[in-house]
Amino acid sequence: MFKSLLEQVRRPSRGAVRITFALILVVGASVLFWASRDYAVIAPDWDGQVRGLAYSPSHTYTPPQVHKIVSPERIDEDMAAIAQVTNRVRTYTVADGMERVPEIARRHGLTVSLGIWIGNDLEKNEKEVETAIQVALANRRTVDRVFVGNEAILRDDVSVNQLNAYIRRVREALPNRIKVSTAEPWSTWLLTPEIGDHGRNIDFIGVQLLPYWEGLPPRNSFVSMTHWFKYVQDAFPAKPIVITEVGWPSEGRTNKYAEASLANEAYFIRTFVQFAMDQGWDYYIMEAFDQPGKAGAEGAVGAYWGLFEADGTPKFAFRGMLRTFPEWRTYALITAIITLFLGLLILRRMPRVRQTGYFVMGSLVALVTTGFLSLIDATTLEYIHPGDLAMIVAMMPLVFLASAVILTEGIELASSLWRVEKREVRAAIPERAPLVSIHVPCYNEPPEMVIDTLNALARLDYERFEVLLYDNNTPDEATWRPVQEHCATLGPRFRFIHEDGVKGFKAGALNNALALTAPEAEYIAVIDSDYQVSPFWLRRALPLFASPKIALVQGPQDYRDGRESFFKSMCYEEYRGFFHIGMVERNEHDAIIQHGTMMIVRKTPLIEAGGWSTWCITEDTELGLKLFELGYSAAYIPQSMGQGLIPDTLDAFMTQRFRWVYGAMQMMKHHVRPIFMGDAQLSWAQRYQFLSGWLPWISDGIGMLLTFFALVWSVLMAVEPQIFAVPMPALSAAALALFSAKTVKTLLLYPQKVRSGVSGAVMASVAGLALTHTVGKAVISGILTKGKPFFRTPKCENPADLRQALKVIWQEATLFTLCIAAAVGTFVTRGLADPAAVLWMVMLGVQSLPYAASIATAVFSALANASQQAVPVIPISPPKTELPKAA
Repeated sequence: MFKSLLEQVRRPSRGAVRITFALILVVGASVLFWASRDYAVIAPDWDGQVRGLAYSPSHTYTPPQVHKIVSPERIDEDMAAIAQVTNRVRTYTVADGMERVPEIARRHGLTVSLGIWIGNDLEKNEKEVETAIQVALANRRTVDRVFVGNEAILRDDVSVNQLNAYIRRVREALPNRIKVSTAEPWSTWLLTPEIGDHGRNIDFIGVQLLPYWEGLPPRNSFVSMTHWFKYVQDAFPAKPIVITEVGWPSEGRTNKYAEASLANEAYFIRTFVQFAMDQGWDYYIMEAFDQPGKAGAEGAVGAYWGLFEADGTPKFAFRGMLRTFPEWRTYALITAIITLFLGLLILRRMPRVRQTGYFVMGSLVALVTTGFLSLIDATTLEYIHPGDLAMIVAMMPLVFLASAVILTEGIELASSLWRVEKREVRAAIPERAPLVSIHVPCYNEPPEMVIDTLNALARLDYERFEVLLYDNNTPDEATWRPVQEHCATLGPRFRFIHEDGVKGFKAGALNNALALTAPEAEYIAVIDSDYQVSPFWLRRALPLFASPKIALVQGPQDYRDGRESFFKSMCYEEYRGFFHIGMVERNEHDAIIQHGTMMIVRKTPLIEAGGWSTWCITEDTELGLKLFELGYSAAYIPQSMGQGLIPDTLDAFMTQRFRWVYGAMQMMKHHVRPIFMGDAQLSWAQRYQFLSGWLPWISDGIGMLLTFFALVWSVLMAVEPQIFAVPMPALSAAALALFSAKTVKTLLLYPQKVRSGVSGAVMASVAGLALTHTVGKAVISGILTKGKPFFRTPKCENPADLRQALKVIWQEATLFTLCIAAAVGTFVTRGLADPAAVLWMVMLGVQSLPYAASIATAVFSALANASQQAVPVIPISPPKTELPKAA
């Protein structure tokens, strides 16, 4: 054994070399990605002194509407820290303990520019004004300026006349050495020059110059600030100008071209200090300490304008070169480790593929890992807002599920396109033709259709078979009696059984038919009542039972009416993807999905498995899983050997898919122990194939919940914008990545594997999207309930008109309208300045696509049924697929 391992190390397999090469390339690319985010930023060195700082206490919450008394001890510690970088502070209020600032600041040699908070509560305004006058008079040697309000006009808290009255009152009460004004953005001064009675009753113009809120990048902001300053200067030539707020946030959302980052804050502050000195500007940097409480009022970015952390720690170096992302090595190392570990785990267990396949799959692993770490980087804010935290918690299941679906879809893509080895299924013509018992379960089906099915069976080119047509619970004798009479004309091979009171739906009927099977029958075949088999079916399928381990041979579903209308062509293309991509790939892992037609099973394993389960509404698929659990194998023939009928209406199409998905959820719950606990003879590949096959459906269920959540969140953003912020871009990107992965896979695989071209791929995509809501409902219902009845897929039904078709999809139409309304509402309330808002609108648009597809498919369905002639459709040619190799 040791020699064998040593030999593998010395002479690695070609697959191992390909895997290693692919992972080295993608890990290198991911490292370069993280490294590219870190670059040098050159800014002037700063001596650590500024003209003034705006001050709100550290370790507390602002704005002052939140009542929390600031202790003198806290103010004293803050003044000691501020005195290291300036000799002047500007406050915003004299409430909640802040009236003590001047007397405490004086002990640290600081001058105070006193702030009076003017809001929409007139009673509180009165108290603020009176308190501020008293504080200023008591500290006239310390207070140099008084700001009567901060952006009160911008917020529309008071009228200009009300604000002017407060200013005049303060101006008259204080000595001339204490200068009085208010603080507003530069644009507000230009739009409302009547502030301060057109400057007559104020001593200076207090302007806020905040290029971040204007959406400018830091390097381009200084020229703009010069222009803004000059505009105000020209409007008030007789008054000096004081910049009352200037700064940059270190974290938070990007606003147009303005990115909130620590490097940008450091660059802006260090450059501005030198720039302001050259210009001779008087200013207050906003602000001394980070303010976690402002995250609610201004979004996440509101918490990060401080020179110091909330605990008083300096945020950046005052001298030397700045780095934009100094943590990149840590992220690159974690990405490399996870990508290597996950890549080896996935790529070594994948089927052997060509180098392109390994590279594509390795790239997907690296992208998922890098994307997940980018999400962590974007959401690990130091002072995270509860609203953002709630959104992160709600979206995390989708993020993990999206990652899993992207990887599983990638595995199928790489395996389908670049597989090197094919599974070999031993085939041999039986020396003696075994007896095959063909069961045709039937309930309330059109007799003409069933008779055509029987006639096709009568044309089988095979010596020994019997046909049991088991009609259960059909209420109208006129429906089943013609079928019984026709069976009598086809000879002794055909038996007709009609029974009432049969329980267990289709499974119950099949179990009863099994009990009536000829004792010498070795195989049981099942055909749906609308299927017309090809004469060669049994001769083609039975040789694959050469190995005693093969308990099941399955053919694909095919349809003879796929060209009748554009609607049916869409459905047909959607079906073909599963049978000519998914089932072919599953067959390579001995994990096909058994479906209830064109299937042949050995009678002994069928009985050993307990027959057909009456508790599951997809008894056919569940039987296949039971056979795998018993250690048996299956074979799949990717060749049309019979054709049935496509559902005539969208309602029938949706009903069929609901049954398939609901049954899958029943199976998943019932087979938890065999699949997850190892209590069965399932291979790792079989477990994986079943789980990965259910994942896209589960993602549709979670996606439906996400849609509801997104709609509710959009309403809350509109109603309470200060509490409910736009979700972080990384979270919206997860939903977009999932949609993109599914779409790209379909567009890549269909032209090559289904041979339907891009047009067929688009038709299949639209039909599949139209079922998304139905799938989501089935997943949620299947997880929460267990007793849904069997849903028969109606055939040869009366066509539905447009009104009836739209009535079927009223939920989808409503959700489509709500998604579009939410996107429009976000645009109206948030605009295009915030990239997170833009991405949220895009995400809402993408979430609306399945509902739009449902509406479009309903229209196609109604138009097709309204016309007596077939709608011209794109020609559909049979797929060119490889048959299983015979040993």
